Amino acid sequence: MVYRGRPSTGCKKCRERKIKCDERQDGCIKCADRGVQCPGYDRSVDAFFCDETAHVQARAKKSKAKAIAVRDAKDAHARLDIMTKGFPTLRITASLVDQGISFFMSYYCLGIDQPPVYSDAHRKYLSTDGFHPLVAACMTALGIAGVANLYMDPRLKREATRRYLNAIKMANAAISSPKDAKSDSTLISVNLLSMFEATNNDQTLDGWIKHVDGATSLVKLRGMDQFSTLAGQRMYLQTAGLITMICMGRGKPLPQFIHDMNSEVMKHLDNSDPRNRFYFLHIKTVDFRARILSQELISLADIIETAHELDTIALGIFEDPGPEWNYDVVPCGKDENIFEDFYHIYPAIIAAQNWNWMRYNRIYFHDIVRNSILAGFASSPPTLVGRKYHEQLEESTRILYKLQSEIIASMPQFLHDVPPVAPRKMDLQPGDTRPPNSTPKTSASQATSTSAKSASNYPVAHKTLHQNFRTDPKFAMQRFVGNGKVDDRLPIIRVAGDYSTVWSLYVSAAMPIASPESQDYVYKCLIRMEREFGINQARVLANALQLKRQLDRQSALPFSICPDYLPNVNAELYTKEDESPTEVVVEDYS
Repeated sequence: MVYRGRPSTGCKKCRERKIKCDERQDGCIKCADRGVQCPGYDRSVDAFFCDETAHVQARAKKSKAKAIAVRDAKDAHARLDIMTKGFPTLRITASLVDQGISFFMSYYCLGIDQPPVYSDAHRKYLSTDGFHPLVAACMTALGIAGVANLYMDPRLKREATRRYLNAIKMANAAISSPKDAKSDSTLISVNLLSMFEATNNDQTLDGWIKHVDGATSLVKLRGMDQFSTLAGQRMYLQTAGLITMICMGRGKPLPQFIHDMNSEVMKHLDNSDPRNRFYFLHIKTVDFRARILSQELISLADIIETAHELDTIALGIFEDPGPEWNYDVVPCGKDENIFEDFYHIYPAIIAAQNWNWMRYNRIYFHDIVRNSILAGFASSPPTLVGRKYHEQLEESTRILYKLQSEIIASMPQFLHDVPPVAPRKMDLQPGDTRPPNSTPKTSASQATSTSAKSASNYPVAHKTLHQNFRTDPKFAMQRFVGNGKVDDRLPIIRVAGDYSTVWSLYVSAAMPIASPESQDYVYKCLIRMEREFGINQARVLANALQLKRQLDRQSALPFSICPDYLPNVNAELYTKEDESPTEVVVEDYS
């Protein structure tokens, strides 16, 4: 009840006319003068109070509904200012879903494999741009996560996580269906979820590994029938590449069903393609390390011989590859973003990645050779004697430094520190302090302050690892696109979203003989990949590198023929003396 104050004691007519009533007992004079019956006077106590419950409830519901509407509009229909490269003052706004899909298509996707436009399959999912709802949900979550990382926007990151969790529910429902579990849409969605973990998770590799394990089960379930379409072959090779990385880390051999499927997929591949040559080399590398770690192969002489045989295969990967696989070595002067006095320029990111993948496999081989020789020298009595092994030790050490140097020399192009085209010889001037035709550099500390700007102060354009190459990488996927034998529209994703670059860089710094200076440079590159390119998995590896260096200084890592490049521990790591410890969680992935 609400107290209304002391009410007027005049008659109703006078109150309605808002005039003073004389309140005469038999009727007021004002009513008599107008010739109307005076209605009398209300002396009820109820006039002092009024029941406002219903009115207050209605107002509260209206206010709550308005607040919810404002919140939902802010979270679910947020607007981002997307600034075009050519017109930095032009701002285009679109719904968050549209921006997520657009970002995904621009930065994670090489194109689309789809059924014929006149078919019913092409018009099946009009509400999700022709993509299966599960694929669309994963694309949206990954795209929003990429935007959130680049703008360091916690609100967008929460939205990306919400959509990611919803995509996981949808994926679980698809996996539980015997029919949907074998579909192309389900497999590519699980691979996209693993890319989300690489994009969004800066603490642990656990989520990424679990999604790859899930994709492994799907590949096995799909069987040999998946090779009947080019899309099936493409997705199998991408998934098998991730499985190979997981097995490499666990020190386990590749599952037998992968070997069986490789025998079938070989019938569809061009063995002269360096990518296919590396794929089968990588499998041999995994099984070789697994045989050593399981002590199936224990003879040091046999280990060294096998490592040299595999190294010879690696050297043959780029025999007569064609101009699209060759690179230029550009000499330069001292520069803060270039480790030595030269850098590499590659025509396409596919070429740069494959060269680095070959190099880090050779690092595996020569680390094994070097450690085997050291173990043979240290045994009592020595099991390896003779000048031959001293020469092999010296040669492997030299090759390891060369491989590390070449991987590091590719980073300036990835990080946009040099132009995408090698300068002409006439442009090279002696004594230059920076690469010819390059733009001013951005140091890691400057990158931190630039990337840390609020979402209201957007950069002019996004940076991605694949942008600073002169050749479109789409040529690399033409072999697997275009026959229209797919049930749904499928995005053709980049290899691990271009994130495989961080692994070869990490291995180059984690090898046992890496110098502190090279490790400092690699750490700076990994931090820049996180801050400038939105690759959070680079932060995980950067922390792991610092942790490994700390454990090396404490002599806490045991000697092994096959080195542990990624420490398999949970620990606290201080990256700076004045910082609080950062928890580093590295799962079973060495």
